[in-house]
Amino acid sequence: MAPRIVALIGGGQAAGKKSVCNAIVSRLQSWKVTDVKVLSLDNFKKAKIPNNVNPEGPDTYDFVAVASAIKSETTDVLLVEGHYTLYEETLRRLGTIRIYIDLDADTRLSRRIIRDTTQRGLSLQAVLDNYLDYGKIAMERYIQGTKPTADIVLMRGTEPSGIELIAGAIYDRLAADRAAASGDNTFNVLSDSTPAWQAPNGLSLRHNLLDSEFEVQTENYYELA
Repeated sequence: MAPRIVALIGGGQAAGKKSVCNAIVSRLQSWKVTDVKVLSLDNFKKAKIPNNVNPEGPDTYDFVAVASAIKSETTDVLLVEGHYTLYEETLRRLGTIRIYIDLDADTRLSRRIIRDTTQRGLSLQAVLDNYLDYGKIAMERYIQGTKPTADIVLMRGTEPSGIELIAGAIYDRLAADRAAASGDNTFNVLSDSTPAWQAPNGLSLRHNLLDSEFEVQTENYYELA
């Protein structure tokens, strides 16, 4: 049985995808939702990459293996993070909710420099060369264009309002599914402590996501600034 909810979390290099996943997991756990797992695209890179392929491009990933891994999971909530979670159509179709982190380029580059020099032992020059030769090109050519496929766009990564909205919608969906399975038409949604963001139609955004089954808003995604 596939996961009840699959959240796809994409965005540029060092945008904060793993941090967003951790924040969502932490918030769900605070509501006693513990059957949650995180899957990273980093674990699905191809063993051999041709020399003429951008090492930070989509051709370095085995999307067939990623899709198979998603389908084989039995957890209630599966968070899938990576640069290209929203790039491949097969993965997008498996997603219940699609999230794009739209952090500005300067902040992403500064994070990349700190990460690669302190954690990966690269020199500053090597980091900048990799960024200009591969990362910047991958962002502009492949990753940035996936933003319109997202249901929610987070402008600053782990902003509390966005995490609360996403985790709250997931919680409500799980509660509704369990209520439907038990034949109980009333289910215990979260209290009004979750921000009542307003969707364009005037409904609470969290409940709008729930009612619409997280359908993609290709022309009208929600930017949380």
